[in-house]
Amino acid sequence: MDTPLLNFVGAVGIGLVIGIVGGFVLRGRSSTALWMSPVLAIVGALVASGLAAMFGDRRDYGYKEIALQVVLAAVGVALAYVLSGRGASTPSATGTTP
Repeated sequence: MDTPLLNFVGAVGIGLVIGIVGGFVLRGRSSTALWMSPVLAIVGALVASGLAAMFGDRRDYGYKEIALQVVLAAVGVALAYVLSGRGASTPSATGTTP
């Protein structure tokens, strides 16, 4: 298998797994977390692959790139958590309901 293709498939796989787990963890907070967490985690992992290539990755799929993908996928899940919290319907401070 070609190494850049392996990087892409690995990034999508890592992002999908972390995003699905994060989506189920955040499921009680918002229903959008079920689809937003995997999407943002995959985007984070793909950005990690791009950054690794940009900063001189020798195109072998090593532990440094995997670690960067995991971290940025987790950042994507955290971003989904923040975004789903802003959209949650809570009573406003003025006492009126939305």
